[in-house]
Amino acid sequence: MNAIEPIAASRHGRRHAPSFRAWTGVAGLACAGLLLAGCGGKAPAAAGASDAELSIGIFVDNAFGDGDFFDQAAKAQASLEEGGAAVNTYEGQLQAQNFAPLLQDAADANDLVFVLGFEAIDALIDTAAENPDTTFVFLDGVVDSAEVVSAEFRTAEGCFMAGALAATVNGEAGADTAGFIGGVNAPVIQNCEAGYVQGVEHVAPDMKVAAQYVGSFVDPAKGREIGLALKNKGAYAQYAYAGLSGAGIFDAAKSGQEIAPIGIVTDKSSLAPGKVPGSVEMKVDAVIEQLTEDFTAGTLKQGSQQSYGFAEDGWGMVYDEKILGADNVAALSELEAKIASGEVKVNVQ
Repeated sequence: MNAIEPIAASRHGRRHAPSFRAWTGVAGLACAGLLLAGCGGKAPAAAGASDAELSIGIFVDNAFGDGDFFDQAAKAQASLEEGGAAVNTYEGQLQAQNFAPLLQDAADANDLVFVLGFEAIDALIDTAAENPDTTFVFLDGVVDSAEVVSAEFRTAEGCFMAGALAATVNGEAGADTAGFIGGVNAPVIQNCEAGYVQGVEHVAPDMKVAAQYVGSFVDPAKGREIGLALKNKGAYAQYAYAGLSGAGIFDAAKSGQEIAPIGIVTDKSSLAPGKVPGSVEMKVDAVIEQLTEDFTAGTLKQGSQQSYGFAEDGWGMVYDEKILGADNVAALSELEAKIASGEVKVNVQ
């Protein structure tokens, strides 16, 4: 996410990509909400043939199966393997003592390793510096290291479309306030809020935005409480950029409260069937596939910073046409295309 400050500097290293047969892929905040997942320190899962021309590792600081950010990365495995790569996965289980050994295992076994989760950044920087023949990519942030590729998502763009969606939903419902729930009052959340406000204003200049912060990424009960408080202020459409805390507004909507919750990272319609007008998808799998193509082409340089928005297929939208109507979906899709083309500019706070 583009508002995250670089974390630490390290030494310099380079590598050359191995040969790899051509394959076709697509160009492509919730990780804090994963803290409630299991922390048993299991051994890493692994897949892929050892004789493949390219070996790719996907490391997460917690575990797959979150139904969110980490599982978006896991979706890339099938297409990578179809392209002839061996894919190995590693789960840190949020145990700090697991990170360095698992990352070293990943360095030993793979040419290219994708790392997800801020808890493992220190171990990542050290391991990347000690293994210059393996290229490490940190997903969803900027790491200040000459060895690590940083791949960030332009958060404000995705949140702009969430705001545009919220304003559209409110317009149909006759509501005058769009709700925003942040996890913690940090720069990346502020950046999202700024994008959200811009999106609301673009569609409905006179519509109000009511924002409140949970103070945690792992408190869905507090998220629900805030969602209900915002509803009482007139906020029908609500967007929570708050990790697991955001689940509270979906729970409230599912239980019958007059809230239209907007999803983030993945399609969240299953959390409140018939109540979710749309979701902002973080296309982590597409970004992994594109970066792998860049690596095999020899154009992915260690220490570089890559940025992904709608133009690069880093964000995508999912709409419920039954809730929104075909005309509104068409208008929102047109706005999304204008962001991708640069016709509509989204300002970063």
